[in-house]
Amino acid sequence: MVGKRKTIVITGGTRGIGLAIALKLARQHVSLVLNYYSDGASAAEAMRLCQETNDHVLTAQGDVAKRQDVERLMSAGIQHFGSIDVLINNAGINIDRSLHQMTEDDWDRVVDTNMKGVFHCAQIASEQMLRQQDGGVILNISACTGIRGRKNGINYCAAKAGVIVMTKCLALELSPHIRVNCVIPGFIRTSETERRYHLEQPDQLRIKEQAIPLGRIGTPEEVADVVAFLISDEARYITGQKVIVDGGRFMY
Repeated sequence: MVGKRKTIVITGGTRGIGLAIALKLARQHVSLVLNYYSDGASAAEAMRLCQETNDHVLTAQGDVAKRQDVERLMSAGIQHFGSIDVLINNAGINIDRSLHQMTEDDWDRVVDTNMKGVFHCAQIASEQMLRQQDGGVILNISACTGIRGRKNGINYCAAKAGVIVMTKCLALELSPHIRVNCVIPGFIRTSETERRYHLEQPDQLRIKEQAIPLGRIGTPEEVADVVAFLISDEARYITGQKVIVDGGRFMY
C-alpha cells in the first residue's frame, strides 16, 4: 500500500546539486516544489526532467533572502500539495574577493542568501510542519569551507559555518517533531566548479584529484544519495548531525 505523498521543498533546486537532489527524489512517491532565483530556462528544464518520472512537480521563483518571497514559496507548496513535509535548504551563491576588496554589498548578498535564507525557510516551513501530525524534516546544505575556511571567500565561509551551527540550534529547538541535519559536500563536479577551477585542463583536474583519498571528484548524484537517506524514515533517529560527503579529503 502506497503511503502519504510527502511534499518536499528544495531551494536552489533547478541546477547543480539541487537539481541532482530533485531528480533523485522525483523517482519517489513525493511532490516537489523547486525554488529558483532567476534562471527561468534552467527551471523549465528541471521541471521537464522531473516530470519524466513524476507529475507532481512545481517550480517557484523567489529570493530566499527576502521573507516575503519565502512566504510565497511555502504557501505555493501548501496550496498545491497540502503540506510541507521536507525542506531542503540548498540555495547559495558565491562572490569571491579578497578581504580588502570585498564590499559591504558582497558580504550582504552572500550572507543573506546562504545563511539568512536558511533562517527564513526554516522558520516559515517549521510553522507548517508543527501543525502537521507527522511533523517534518529539514536538511541544510553547507560546505567544507564552512569548517576549514579558504582565502578570498570570507563571506561564503562565514555563512556556511553559520548554517552548520544553525542546524544544531534548529534540531534542539524543533525536536522531537522535526528532525534537522546538515550535509556538507566536498569538491563536487558541477558547471560552477568546472568553470571556477578549470577542470577541463587535465593538470588542474589531476591536482584536485590527488588531494582526495578516494582519488576522484565527487558527483552531485552522490550528494543526492546522502540527502535522500537523511530525509527518509530510515534516518528517523538522526538529528542535529553533519554528514560530510567529500571522498575523505577533510576528516573533521
